[in-house]
Amino acid sequence: MTPKDRSLALTVAGLRRLGGDGDATLAQATDRLAERSALLPILPLAALGMVPSPGIPLGLICGVLVMWLSLAHLIGRSHGSLPSILGGRRLPQPVMDAALRRLVPLLRRVERRSAARLTVLASGGGAVLATLAVAGQGLMLALPIPLGNIPPGLAILALSAGLIWRDGIAILIGYGLSIASFAILGGLVWGGGLTLSHFLV
Repeated sequence: MTPKDRSLALTVAGLRRLGGDGDATLAQATDRLAERSALLPILPLAALGMVPSPGIPLGLICGVLVMWLSLAHLIGRSHGSLPSILGGRRLPQPVMDAALRRLVPLLRRVERRSAARLTVLASGGGAVLATLAVAGQGLMLALPIPLGNIPPGLAILALSAGLIWRDGIAILIGYGLSIASFAILGGLVWGGGLTLSHFLV
């Protein structure tokens, strides 16, 4: 198997060894994955954003980077240098391991089942719309809402996977998850507002 043919799941799993004896930075991880696909770094960022990390604003960091990478891809640029304030952040190995335990098995299943279908949703104007949806869900991921990271994270995974494998079915699933993400987060905000108004009355 040549490096080009190597499974993307194996490429992502290789992030465990990226930092050597220390913790890898976000920029290192992004650079390694972008060698295979400009959109591939978005997948582990979405998974990282869903990992509980007390004391580390992973949702904010990963959400901003998802927006950065998706919009850079949209305008036809490589991911370029990440903002140093974010790209230089080190990923504690336990956090990286937790994210990869979720992501790698999912990627293996996706690789086995994905196919180029409904490609109109993953190319041309359809790809532009899906990439904008990824950026929008990146914004949702970045919002500091308790328990609000999982819905947008799942939507980003589905949309990005659909774009990478040109699978329109995955993109449709991503749109459905995006709608659910907006609904769930809207409900959380509304419920929080009602609770706050109750205490203020």
